[in-house]
This record gives sequence, C-alpha cells and structure tokens, in this order.
Amino acid sequence: MSTLRDLSLTLGEGLAPVSPQTDDGREVTGVHVSELVDPTPYLAGGELLLTTGMPLTGRSAQARAYAARLARHGIAGLGLGLGPVHDEMPASLVHACAEVGLPLFSVSAPTPFLAVARAYWNQLAQAGQAELNASLGAHRDLVRAAAQPDPVSAVVRTLASGVRGWAARLSPDGRVMDVWPRARRATARQLRTEIGRLRAAGPHSSASFPLGEEDVVVQPLSGAGRLLGFLASASPRPTRQRDRQLVLAACALLTLKLDHRHQAVARTRVQQGCVLRLVLDGQVAAARSLSASLGLDTVPVRGRLFAVALPTSIVADDLLDLWEEGGALGPLWAIEDGSVLWALAAERAAGADLDFLRIIAQAEPEIRAVTGPGGLVESLAAQRGALMAELERCPAGQVAPAGMVRALAGAEHLLEALRTYGRADLVGTVAAYLRHRGNGERAAAALGVHRNTLRHRMSLAAKATGADLDDPDTASRLWLALRAAGLA
Repeated sequence: MSTLRDLSLTLGEGLAPVSPQTDDGREVTGVHVSELVDPTPYLAGGELLLTTGMPLTGRSAQARAYAARLARHGIAGLGLGLGPVHDEMPASLVHACAEVGLPLFSVSAPTPFLAVARAYWNQLAQAGQAELNASLGAHRDLVRAAAQPDPVSAVVRTLASGVRGWAARLSPDGRVMDVWPRARRATARQLRTEIGRLRAAGPHSSASFPLGEEDVVVQPLSGAGRLLGFLASASPRPTRQRDRQLVLAACALLTLKLDHRHQAVARTRVQQGCVLRLVLDGQVAAARSLSASLGLDTVPVRGRLFAVALPTSIVADDLLDLWEEGGALGPLWAIEDGSVLWALAAERAAGADLDFLRIIAQAEPEIRAVTGPGGLVESLAAQRGALMAELERCPAGQVAPAGMVRALAGAEHLLEALRTYGRADLVGTVAAYLRHRGNGERAAAALGVHRNTLRHRMSLAAKATGADLDDPDTASRLWLALRAAGLA
C-alpha cells in the first residue's frame, strides 16, 4: 500500500503539499496523467492525478467545477506540475480544492511526472515484498509451532498472533478445546450454534461471518474420512488475504497432527480392548502381562465396569474422545460389542465417570448406561451378565449404578411430577430433605430458608407426587432417582 504521505516524503519538494491541512494519508491506487477538462471517464477512483493545468485558465468557477468533479469521483489527490503552464499555484485552484477536501500538491520543476509514477511503483513493490516476507515469516512460525511438544496448542497460539486476533480449536460438537488468548474463551463458545449448522451442511463445510468488531473464519479439520474438529480464527475487519492463507496453512498442520494423534489413540484403544477382553474372560493375570508388554497403563487392582448402550447418533470413538478429554480421571479400557460399549475404570475414579455419563445423557437423551458395584478386577467378569440384564431394562436417558434400575422404575413418575409441578425449587427442597433423613431443621438450614418455608414446600411436593415422602420405601426410591439424575 502506498499513500499520499509516503509519496510526498519520498519525493520531497517534487511532490509538496500545498496546504498543511492536506489529508495526505489517503491510499493511492495508481498515478495518472491527464490534461483533459474532465478526466474522470478514464479514472477508477483512488488515483493521484497529475496535470500541468492546461485546462485551467484561473477562473474561480472553472476551478471549482474541476475540483468538485474530481472529488465526486473519489480521486485521492491532485498534483499540479509547475513550469510549463503555471509558474505558481493558481489561488482559485487552491480555494476550490480546499472547499471539496481534495488534497492538492505541487510538482516543482524539473521533477518529471514519470518520477512520481516510478516512486509509486517502487513503494508498491516494496510493500508487496514486505507483505510476502511477513507472510513467509508467519508460515515459518506455524511450522515451528507444529514441531513443539504440544503442537496443537502451539499452532493455535501462533495463528492468533498471526491474524492479530484470537484463534480456537473446537471439538466436532463445538466445544472449545484450545483458545488463545485464553480470555477469549467466552467469545469462542458463541460459535457452537454455527458449528451445528456446519455439521448439518457436511464435513467439509466452512464459514465466514462477522462477530462484533471482528471477522470470524471457521474451517473443518477432517482426516481419513473423519471430522476431527474445527479451527476458528478472528481478525480485525477487513480480513487480509494473508490471514486467510495462514488459516488454511494452520488447518493443514492441525489436521496432520490430530490425524496422527487419532491414529496413535486408535492403536492404543485396540490394545486396551484386548486387555479388557482378557479381564472379562477372567484372565486377569494374562491381561496384566499383556498390558505391561505393550507399555500400557497398569490394570488397576480395583475397578468398576460400565455398560453403555450407544444410540445410532453416537460413535464409540467419539464418546471415548469426550470421556477421556472431559470426564475420565484415569485411563479407560474399552471395547465395543455390538451396540454396547464396555469400559473399565479405576474404582476411585468411577464417581467422576458416572457424573460425566449423566452429562452426556442430558445432551443425548437416547443413551443408556449402567455401572457395576466395583471391586477387585478379578470379580468383574462375573458382573457382565447382570449388567447386561440391567442395561436391557434401563430406559433411554438414564445412567444408573447396578441394582438401581428396577428401584428407579418405581420412582420416575415421582421425580417427573416434581419437575413439572411449576415450582423450580421443589426438586432441590426434596433432595435436601431426603439428604438430611427427614430432619426439617437441618434441611432448612442447608437451603437457607425458614423451617416454615420448608414445610410449605414439602406439602406442595407431597401434593405434586401424591405420595407420602416420609414413607421409607418411597423416600429411598425417590432418593435413588434423584441421585441417578444427578440432582442430589
């Protein structure tokens, strides 16, 4: 880019602003020479027009019409070559250009107009070279980032710096996995709706749209026929071509890294599946030996077995990706058997795993899951049949420990009645009341309400459910239902 200021500084007295108020920061799109009274048919706008002033006789009306015509056409500036026609700048032209805000310059003799044109093209070439160098530098930085120990996060950080904004990697369902600067995480979360539209449009769909004062570009990350996620970047408006090229380069690097990572994860999952099959066949010693020889995590002494019925909308690998990234506190051993995913987790981490599956069930209401009671890994093989029977009875959207499915079946209508009664505080009130074993004083204190308020709410809950909530059988079933739904 070349501006009037750049040209004036380069040429000095060869292109001097006539008035100190001249707006010489305008971008110049070209240098044109014309002696026509109306050169606008041959101009596109943004040019620096050079003339010796042959069509100008010095009359004010003529100068005003000439300057107004050029200003309306969007000319960047007017340069009058002194010497051949006018020895000094006509006062009528100076006033006319000032009236319409047209920057006016004097081209002193013996500066040829060709020198002005050459200066413009030299600056344009230098700017292009600088832009090329900057672009190459940004691409080199991306390649270096991809070679770092944490390449995915490093590429996201480098891209954010390169586009002068922020960048984020999102999961296939639109969750923010990496973002830089970290303070823009809330902004990146706003893209989840757009991600949903892109997934519906197809795995290779991309989008560009304004978001506040920035332009956002979202590109898919897909490899080996599988959607690995999305890359989003935001830059100040308008987006430079160099920024778009940088985003595409970052996409290629991230896709390569994520695909390699996915292949490595897939290999590990196959190996872990072999270990779990041995565990489920009762061959725990062989499972530990195989795990050690493959360099995998040690099979825990105590574990818990999960059985997850997968709906057609969920792929086992996608669920495991979510589980390992957002829910698992330790390693998972998993195998897919038909439409059921069997997973083994360390017993100490099972509570977090169960909570995670409940969160997934809220987003995917067709999912069903049950988990065993836990214990020594040697005892898990005997649990498989009972868990499968529990899973078949488990309704859609329910995630529950073994033995609770049948009990929950008798309490589902109670929980649903509390949820739909029209008082949002009933569920929490009943949960607090049952947690404190019917002690109204302690439950009211835990809720931060007066005991009379608690009594009133409990009477409403009894009315809503049509049940005696102090009955031990009813209370225990309802408590289990609250626990299974993650509400207590």
